[in-house]
Formats: sequence, structure tokens, C-alpha cells
Amino acid sequence: MNSSQPRRLSVAARVRYGLAEHGPAPLLASAALLAQGALGVAVSYGHAGFGVHLAGACVTTGVVLWAGGQAFLRNMQTAGVRRAALFLVSLTFSQLLLGAGAYMNLFMAGTLEWFTVAHAAMGVATLGASVTLAVLVYRQIRPEDLEMAHGGVVIA
Repeated sequence: MNSSQPRRLSVAARVRYGLAEHGPAPLLASAALLAQGALGVAVSYGHAGFGVHLAGACVTTGVVLWAGGQAFLRNMQTAGVRRAALFLVSLTFSQLLLGAGAYMNLFMAGTLEWFTVAHAAMGVATLGASVTLAVLVYRQIRPEDLEMAHGGVVIA
């Protein structure tokens, strides 16, 4: 390989490295948000109760806060990851407030319907932000680790 060409790693190698370096939190946050979205759809079509959705929201919020905090603290030097982590956490809290408004729509039927629509749209945006955070976190590879991945020797 020419030394002027950048070295590349496969997606699988980057994910393995990312899991070893950063842990499973960003992937778990994306999975939890996807499951919570499925619960939301089940509630809106009457296949699940509101309590299940509320319990899922509590668990999902905890997982997202864990992932966002971990990504923020482990990547202080990377502005893109910091911004994505803070954006994910802020979208999550906005989602919670819109969910409270959507719940109030049950008591005042017909007057606050936009809360339900905004809650669903914010859920999709939050899921997108979590996937973005996972991609940003797992694609980072430090230069010394890149050398080791290609059989180089790094002397500290």
C-alpha cells in the first residue's frame, strides 16, 4: 500500500473496535428507541396499554442518558460526537414533554391533537439522532490503533 493513501478498515472492524473502546451504549440506545417507537404504535392502535409505554419511556430515557453521557465524556476532544450526544439528550427531553402533552390530549380530546403528531415526529427524530451518534462514535479510530490493526508496531 502506498504511504500517501489513507488506510481503511472494514465496517466490521470499526464496529468491533468501537464496541471494545466505547461499549454497547449507543447501540442499546438506538435499540431502546426503536422498541419504544414500536410500543408507541401499539398504544396508538390499542394493542398495548399506556402503562407499558410509560414504563418503556422511563427505561429508554435512562438508556439514552447513559449513552449520551458516556459518549460525551469519552469523546470530549471530538466536537461532532459531543454535539450529537447533547442533541440526542435534548431531543429525548423534548420527546418526554411532548409525550406529556399527548397524554393530556386524552383528557381534552380534540384540542391538543398536535401534541400527538409532534410526539410521533420527535420520536423519529430522536431515533435518527441516536443512530447518528452510534455512527459517529463507532467510526472513530485513534491513529495508534490504526497502525496496530494493520500489523504495525507502536512504541509508547
